[in-house]
Amino acid sequence: MPRPGEIMDVTVFMQPGMPQWAGEAVMATRSLSELPGDEANVAMLTMTTHTGTHVDAPRHFFERSKTLDQIPLDRWVGPCVVADFTGVTTDITADDLDRANIPPNITRLVLKTRNSELWRTHPETFVEDFIAVAPSGARWLVERLIRLVAIDYLSIGSFGPEGVETHRILLGNDVLVVEGLNLTGVPAGAYELLCFPLNLFGLDGAPARVALRVLGV
Repeated sequence: MPRPGEIMDVTVFMQPGMPQWAGEAVMATRSLSELPGDEANVAMLTMTTHTGTHVDAPRHFFERSKTLDQIPLDRWVGPCVVADFTGVTTDITADDLDRANIPPNITRLVLKTRNSELWRTHPETFVEDFIAVAPSGARWLVERLIRLVAIDYLSIGSFGPEGVETHRILLGNDVLVVEGLNLTGVPAGAYELLCFPLNLFGLDGAPARVALRVLGV
């Protein structure tokens, strides 16, 4: 079991060949200079703003909405609850959330699903039938005043039109989204969320380093 104060890194490794949303460019690296022949090792990265562990700003689905740089850093950091949905085999609905006994008055919710296993079983392949949040679940989150929701695959919404609706419900109500976590070995419970997106100006999202700090008893 994790120890009080332990920091659990839940960021997936960023590397060429990692799963990427269907149709988007896969992350790639290219050497610009290389030892021993050059003065230093310098590489170029090519990736989208939604590669690996990343965050969504409202601009992701709304033309005239907040960009990443307009969101205070403290919204990404603070107390959270990890809720276990590993027994759910379809998209997470309002009824699923009702049954999860999520404590009242929390503002950051992390959804642990069977998706985390996909990072091990499909390390180079995007899986379309991952567990996401259904539109009814997104409305539940908005109604319960959740301000940030995180999940353990590349999208909070499913692969299809309902996925767009889920994003629009959440981001349209200023609910921040963190995607692409690996929650393997993370028990359900209370934590401190430590999420640090790249400080990119004017954009719709960014890769992030994300960790959970285990709270004391």
